[in-house]
Amino acid sequence: MTVDVVNLASLFNVDTLLLMALATLAGIVIGALPGLTATMAVSLMVSLTYGMEARNALAILIALYLGGIYGGSRSAILLNVPGTPSSAATALEGFPLTQQGKGSISGIVATTVSACGALVGLVFLACATNAIAQFALEFGSWEYFWLAIFGIIISGNIAGVKPYKGFMAGMMGLFVSCIGMDPLHGALRYTFGSSNLLAGINLVPAMIGLFGLTEVLCAIADPESHLIKGAEKKETFHDLINDVKMSFVLMFKNFRLFFISSVIGTLIGALPGVGPDIASWVSYDAARRSSKHKELWGKGNMEGIIASETANNAATSGVFIPLLTLGIPGCAVSAIILGAIQLHGYRPGPTFFFESPDFVYFVCGALLIVNVVMWFEGIAMTPIIAKVLKANTGVIMSIVVVFTVVGSYAINVRTFDIKVMVVFGFLGYFMRKLNIPSAPMALGIILGSMADTNFRRAILSGQYSFTPFFTRPISAVLVICLALVIVRPLIRSFREKRRAAKSAE
Repeated sequence: MTVDVVNLASLFNVDTLLLMALATLAGIVIGALPGLTATMAVSLMVSLTYGMEARNALAILIALYLGGIYGGSRSAILLNVPGTPSSAATALEGFPLTQQGKGSISGIVATTVSACGALVGLVFLACATNAIAQFALEFGSWEYFWLAIFGIIISGNIAGVKPYKGFMAGMMGLFVSCIGMDPLHGALRYTFGSSNLLAGINLVPAMIGLFGLTEVLCAIADPESHLIKGAEKKETFHDLINDVKMSFVLMFKNFRLFFISSVIGTLIGALPGVGPDIASWVSYDAARRSSKHKELWGKGNMEGIIASETANNAATSGVFIPLLTLGIPGCAVSAIILGAIQLHGYRPGPTFFFESPDFVYFVCGALLIVNVVMWFEGIAMTPIIAKVLKANTGVIMSIVVVFTVVGSYAINVRTFDIKVMVVFGFLGYFMRKLNIPSAPMALGIILGSMADTNFRRAILSGQYSFTPFFTRPISAVLVICLALVIVRPLIRSFREKRRAAKSAE
């Protein structure tokens, strides 16, 4: 196959710019629909772009990816139904803000920090790629195991005043992730003779059930719980401009949080096999722990949206670091994009920056343009999306049910996933009635396979010794961080009790 010319200048062809704009819009729409993830959009488009010029094909895939990750935040904020797994943390703060009549400004803040966070990640990609790639190479199975455990510890923090409920939900997610065929030895675990369970429980139908169908059931049981304050208010163009200005004010007011979340997102995105899903949770938890207003979290806190959306979009730039420098995909979507790059005659790897510098500039330029286009399209779509709030709750939830079914079925094109979605929907409903949060369970499902596989790989690599878990430099740092995360709340609680006892005296 002849290799098409792919460089920075080729981005500015009219057809390439138009295709990027359309693909970004398509990605936003797909990302906002429950179950129709960025992974699905990019994987379906790869075969359609085979006959295209390389510059157009790669621009479309990058635009779909970035648009899809951002798009999930819109349904998470408006309906409490994350469009993508990476926007689940956004729903924890976004929907309460929508109920307070702040859905429009929340969506615009998410748009602004998403675009700007991805641009910060792009700066890291352009300037610090080699250093970050070398750091990512230092991560072995031991470090990935501790990283997964760190995510499970986050579960307790998400639960707020009753951490044990968060741990309980996280452990349930861990159990679900173990269902199916053992990835290392091929042994069957908890399949109970069902061939449908051989591949395990797919994350997307489980999340659609936990968040989407659960929300429908809660709306049916208590319609007043989904009444939106100020939904009847008519948004004007002047209001939209003020919200855009306010989004930048809030971002700069919380600039330290924004920058730290960008760094977290980029670094986690650069770790092979991790990606935006985990980046958003780690950033959300870090922001919650360092916040001066912990009592507002879970009730509608703009800091949570800034942390989550900044990190998961910064991770979209971060995933290109190991992809271009090592030829290692950082997540499922980047694996598909890597295949497309190779399909068009390029071979990313350690010498790629020297052999094809023009291609690297092309990717950086595409990320820049797509993020700018995404911001404009996201802002322009806000008045249209806001009309959802004015619709009858019954109508909205009926549409959500349709999308939950279609989204669950479309992943693997099998009816079993619809059954999984329904089971998790009712499970999520009963968990909510018992005040057990669903988010830690979703996090447990995401991280369970990572923790399980890497723990056993580490044990085998270390010849059944546990010593490397604590003696390897990065592992030791992660263990210390975990210890601080666990001990710090206990010390704070002890001090507060002592102060209360002294004041009572």
